[in-house]
Amino acid sequence: MKPIEVLLLSRTDILALELTPQQVVEAVEQALTEHAAGTYEMHPKIGVHPTGTDPANFIHAMPAYLKQLGACGLKWVAGFAKNYQRDLPNVTGLQVYNDTATGVPLAVMECGYLTGLRTAAVSAIIARECARPGAATLALAGCGFEGTMHLRFILDQIPTIREVRLRDIRPAAMHDLKERAGKYFTGEIKICEDNRSCFDGADVISTCTNGDEQLVRPEWFLPGAFAVGIEGGCAYTAEALHSADKFIVDDIPLAEYFDKLGRTRLTEDGQPDPEFPGGLPEIYATIGEVVTKRKPARSSDTERIVAIPIGMAICDVALGHLTYRKAIEIGVGQKFGLA
Repeated sequence: MKPIEVLLLSRTDILALELTPQQVVEAVEQALTEHAAGTYEMHPKIGVHPTGTDPANFIHAMPAYLKQLGACGLKWVAGFAKNYQRDLPNVTGLQVYNDTATGVPLAVMECGYLTGLRTAAVSAIIARECARPGAATLALAGCGFEGTMHLRFILDQIPTIREVRLRDIRPAAMHDLKERAGKYFTGEIKICEDNRSCFDGADVISTCTNGDEQLVRPEWFLPGAFAVGIEGGCAYTAEALHSADKFIVDDIPLAEYFDKLGRTRLTEDGQPDPEFPGGLPEIYATIGEVVTKRKPARSSDTERIVAIPIGMAICDVALGHLTYRKAIEIGVGQKFGLA
């Protein structure tokens, strides 16, 4: 029988590919388009929850198949919010990319960096679609790895932004991101010492936190604003979340599944920790439906819109497809014999 060789891609290898925001956005949009068309196979995330260090710890298995793209794979990803105390990244894992004709694994790649790219791309895409015309102010909470990615991608997709407000419980993280962002953003970057000065009146709000605190209040989430959160609805008070005129998710079964999980979840001190404070709002559309114009994004300049992407495996597979093809093209990575 023919030998099977698998390409191994480390984070260093993936960084060497120099994937641009535009390349990542195009790959992710392919997945969102297939989601709207129904040409995919994906199930709600299954996982285990080793909660010894934090009740929100998870390790998820995320398989998916995109029929039009011809891409298939599985992401095995862990999220441990307190890993920073061990000088480790919060998100770690592996992604397997398979050949759809034979099922043979073609590549195994580090998925922490790719997850950051994918998550930021989805947020930036829906922000581009839903931000009101001329949106000029971006409020970003969470200045770690995900926040860094979100800032870069949202600025790429909404070029009208002229002011960025940064908020993080770690002053050093805000100052570090301000310095790095200043190399590619010519507008004003403000360091915010409290939540109000960050969010109040912002055109676009992006929350990239661990979800421990309900940051966004309704009196700061003004008419016409758009907000996107990667921690479910956990960064919003119930009043702010349910003040949205339109509520958008990436996948309805995923949102309903995480809403169900959150109903019995507790914080470290035993308090309720719902995925969506006040319950899951009525869903207006999926991100794919908005991107493909099946449903209009914004109907007026005064609508408040919230988008909560839970995280779809089809987007990871689409990005894995791009990563594998680029790695083969330029000769990055190491091959090992599987059989």
